[in-house]
Amino acid sequence: MSIFAGRATPQTRMRTWTLHAAIIEQKMNAHAEEARHDYFEHLYVLRDDDRRMVQLWAGNHPLHSSEESKTQVEGGAALVLSQDTHFGHVVALIYPYEQLPNSVKPIIWGIFDSPSDVTTGKWLTRIFADFATCCRASSVVDETAFTSDRLRMRWLTGRGKILTLRGRFRLTTKTIKARKSWTKRIVAGIIATITVLGFVTTLPSNLATLSGYSLPALWGLWLASPGEKTQPAEPAPQSQDLRSKTEDLLDQVPNVPVSTLPAGPARYGAMPVITGYYTFCPSTEDQGSTKLLDFLYDVRANAGQVAFFDVQVGIDCVLSSEPDYGAPFYRIEDPGVVSYFMRIPLLDRENLAEAKQWISDNRDPAILHAMQSDNGSAIAIHNGDDSRNPLSHFQPHVEGSADVLFGPYSIKESNDDDAITFDLNASFLDSEGLKQATAIAKELRTARTAGTTSSSPAVEQIR
Repeated sequence: MSIFAGRATPQTRMRTWTLHAAIIEQKMNAHAEEARHDYFEHLYVLRDDDRRMVQLWAGNHPLHSSEESKTQVEGGAALVLSQDTHFGHVVALIYPYEQLPNSVKPIIWGIFDSPSDVTTGKWLTRIFADFATCCRASSVVDETAFTSDRLRMRWLTGRGKILTLRGRFRLTTKTIKARKSWTKRIVAGIIATITVLGFVTTLPSNLATLSGYSLPALWGLWLASPGEKTQPAEPAPQSQDLRSKTEDLLDQVPNVPVSTLPAGPARYGAMPVITGYYTFCPSTEDQGSTKLLDFLYDVRANAGQVAFFDVQVGIDCVLSSEPDYGAPFYRIEDPGVVSYFMRIPLLDRENLAEAKQWISDNRDPAILHAMQSDNGSAIAIHNGDDSRNPLSHFQPHVEGSADVLFGPYSIKESNDDDAITFDLNASFLDSEGLKQATAIAKELRTARTAGTTSSSPAVEQIR
């Protein structure tokens, strides 16, 4: 910019038109030459300094018609940049194709504050791109239009109508300036300042997290003398890798006898343990219990907390068949979730012998009636979040014979239309919870190695 350039006035805008009109004409000639190779119609350039106008326009071409006596013509596509003689602003107009003699109103692309604003930056490139878009979208002959071209043309038409309404008054007219207004620059400066301050204020905390030291300890190391810095310091627990941390937790586990982990619901520390091997198939009752209500009994008893599961469910007889919705127990597998539905007949509160056929001896049949839902109950096991801790894993239909659920899972209860659903999701664990879960996993695997816990052959291969 010249050192003699001052505030833009109508006189300066009018005086600089000839200089910038030549630049606009040069770019239009380049696109017209490009159209000779890549477009079905020739483009032409016209510059008229008396009318203060430069335009790029397309020729007319006939349309195919079923009536031989009537010939239709398509044309009128043009891009016009014109300067008004009162304020010196420059308006960019796009004329889409029209079927002559019908006429189409032009699209107001934008109003520039001065001719220099048109040739500064990439404004001309954007105008030419939208002109080509409107030509493709409005032409009947051109069949290369994308769906996005028509959507873009509709958006430009709507924006042009808004600019027309705002242009009726001097104070509301929106003009494009190459240099942002003071208001926009102040807002951008405030946002940049807040971003930098946020980064600077959180930098010490981030460094402390990455180094494994607390913020006061990191500040003490920063201010310590060189001799003090060379003294070895014990690393924080957060800086140990996961493998060494897990080994330390396993070494701290007391040698609890296997008999202290009974089948069914148990409790080790503050985390309950749910174990069992069930089956949907009466023919394999010797390998697993058909009383799946035991599983529901234990899950419901620990609803609202995190429990450790070591459960296997035999499914070989129902895996390849459609669910029997009339059966007391049936299984449905969807992407990311496996659900067990339990719809036993209504129980008589006074007939405890009838309730005993659904649960085992170590569970109280008197509370089974209170646990029962009129429209049944469901256990939904989600297998998309096993990465939340290093122990949880759910593997459905292992070798087509069993579902395997192992590790800590949260139990969330929800009610809908007299039906209860228990969602099991792998849970995040703090250091104490991970310690308890690791201890439980070690004891269960020790018991399995000793042969005191029954498992199917397919399950043994993955543990």
